[in-house]
Amino acid sequence: MQRIYRIFLATALTALASVVEAPATARDNEKPRWFGSSFDDGTTVLAYGIPDSDYVMLHFSCTVGKPVVSVNMQDEESTVDEGAPMHVRLSGGGERIDFSEKAIPNEDSGGKDVKASLPLDDTLRRILTATGALEIVVDGHTKRYRMNGAAEPVAAMLAACDAPGPPGDLDVTVTNKAKRPLQSFGYSEAGVHSFDSDAFGYEALASGASRSFTIPSGRTICTFDLSVTFAEKGDEECCSDGKPAGTQNFCENAEFIVHD
Repeated sequence: MQRIYRIFLATALTALASVVEAPATARDNEKPRWFGSSFDDGTTVLAYGIPDSDYVMLHFSCTVGKPVVSVNMQDEESTVDEGAPMHVRLSGGGERIDFSEKAIPNEDSGGKDVKASLPLDDTLRRILTATGALEIVVDGHTKRYRMNGAAEPVAAMLAACDAPGPPGDLDVTVTNKAKRPLQSFGYSEAGVHSFDSDAFGYEALASGASRSFTIPSGRTICTFDLSVTFAEKGDEECCSDGKPAGTQNFCENAEFIVHD
């Protein structure tokens, strides 16, 4: 679910004969629609596409106890360069949200993807729970998604955002003020030297950007040794070696700022 794909025309043509003979219910199951999924890590997804397939056109997600919505959408028509800013507008129910994020190439569609994290405020709630249509404009290209059938999966996703997280979990924010992208941020209980970066994620954090993540049961530890790994220029290597970045009590100060 982390990437958005399109169904190739050749596949559709190959299956056309069997679809024509299929019952109406089977044909309906192959139409794009709103649906939801939940995962063991506490993530609940709201998606528009075909369930149990690679065809997902639009995707929102929330993690239990985190009032932030991750958004992943595609602009198949975009010809902007990788990393160029893409301007996005979400609107519905008389509300509107504008933001910009960097273009991510999508090899399957030939266009660009855009990903963002939006605070779950009243405006976003009204957009997602509105009747009628959700309108999304990416760099001037407009798509409208009718909200028929969206109420139940939307409610499930919002409930995940609103639910209290485990009391021992520790939310940490990393801000990259270095000149290079931060590829990895590792943490280990102080003095243990067993670094874990899975919660931080595998997507580089651009210079000037921030990212929040959760250390499960982190409040039972509080003080962590930290390690940073920077992305290198060129294609020869992905990254530099991890470098010690100090020790911090995240229960006292949950923000860590990375410098060169």
